[in-house]
This record gives sequence, structure tokens and C-alpha cells, in this order.
Amino acid sequence: MNPLKILMCSPEFFEVNYSGNEFMKGNIDNVNKEKAMSQWTHLKSVYKDLGYEVVLIEPVKELVDMVFTANQSLPFLDAEGNKKVILSKMKNDQRKNEVKYFKDFYLRRDYAVIELPDEIRYFESMGDCVIDYERNILFGGYGFRTEEKTYDFIANYTDFKIVKLKLINPVLYHLDTCFSIINSDTAVIQKSAFDETGLNSIKDSFKTIIYAEEKENLDYFVCNCHCPDGKNVIVQRGSIKFIEDITKTGLNLIEVETGEFMKSGGSVFCMKIMIY
Repeated sequence: MNPLKILMCSPEFFEVNYSGNEFMKGNIDNVNKEKAMSQWTHLKSVYKDLGYEVVLIEPVKELVDMVFTANQSLPFLDAEGNKKVILSKMKNDQRKNEVKYFKDFYLRRDYAVIELPDEIRYFESMGDCVIDYERNILFGGYGFRTEEKTYDFIANYTDFKIVKLKLINPVLYHLDTCFSIINSDTAVIQKSAFDETGLNSIKDSFKTIIYAEEKENLDYFVCNCHCPDGKNVIVQRGSIKFIEDITKTGLNLIEVETGEFMKSGGSVFCMKIMIY
């Protein structure tokens, strides 16, 4: 079942004040906060215009990355339709404390909360889990921010079919930087992010693969696009080949500006999570 709500967090305290990935290195103290707020507000309005209820979690002053709500939790419905959530274990120390605020958020919304065992050291949820809700398939990236064995734990609590994808390009550190589901027939990927086994798994899972150009993905984060309803593709403004590829599918393309957040390594997909 497709989630019908979008969880976001205001970038009131967003900034780049440490180097946690390749995109952040040249952007320390380089965020225009007024512009960031404007970009985030517009993205929120796009989801509202598409008919989604946007739910907000309160930002926390010292947690500058809370705006990237894809990373702290994996919400799902169990076989009986009960709301449950698996909490993350963030790899970077600067983000570890975010998770407890999301735990409180889900408890207030009557989710059953599941925490990872001690032997799993890190898991960054829907930064590495991209779900095809129509077919109930969870594509799970691992290698940089999520341990492979996490998916064995997830399999015990969910009824997703899990397709594990090893990430091999350290610049593309999350699955959502190199893979996005457009619909059950189509996915967009950055080929250099995957080994041969992963590429074959993706090819076996989709009729159509849109291959992003390397430079275009790094410049415009096209693989961090989001298609919430199988009809509307939301993506950072500026790409050329990706626009052509989406236009050929007959889907509607919605370009937004997320440039301030890209300085921290995130764009559309990172700035939201779909919840129940």
C-alpha cells in the first residue's frame, strides 16, 4: 500500500558545518539560509499540490541535517496493516542524535517502534532503502552507510521482497544518490554505482532502465528524483538528458530548486519520507 503522507523537517537550523561526504567538502559554512528555506517551502508546496498531506517534525538546533528526513527511519505496514517503523543507526556522529526525535514522533503517531540489535552498527533507512510499493519490493543498498546484514533483520519484520544492491562508488554513498524508482516498470540509475551482480538484479526487476549521465547526476542529482505517484517526477532543475528521458515516458516532470541542500549531498528524495 502506497503511503499517502509526506514527512518533512524545516531547514531552520540547516547548515554545512562538517564534512560527511564528497559534496560537503567544498561547502562548509556556504549555505544561504534564506534561499534554503525558500527552496524547501516550494518543495513542500509541490507535494501539497499533488494531494499529499505534509506532516512536519520539529527541527533541533544542533542537528543541522534533520531536514533530510529520508535517513532516520523505515516506516511500513505489517501483514495485518499495523503501522511499524525500524529506526536507523546513523554512521556519522553528527547525525546519531536525530533518531531519538524520530522515535518520539512515531510513538506519538501510534507506530510500533523496532530498534536494531547491537550487532548492526549502521543503517540509514530510506537513504538506502528504495521501495516499489506496488510490487512490495524493497531495493536495499549497502556498503557505505548500511551494513548488508541489516536486510536479514528487516526481512524478519516485514513482508517485502528484498533485492540487495552493493554500492561500489564512494561518491554515491546512499542508494538514493544512484537509483530511483519511477514506477514498477521504470527505474533511473547511475551505472557506476553498482557491481555487475547489482546491475543484473536491477535489469531483471524493471522493463525500462534510464541510465543517468555521470556528470548530469553529480550536477543535478537526477537519481535523487522522486516519483510519489507513478505519474509525477520531481527533480532538481537543470538536467537535459534526464528531461528528455522522462518526457519520452509520457510522465509529468516537475523541476524544483534544491541547490542549497545539494551542498550537503541531498536533494528531493533526501528531503522527505513517505509515511502512513
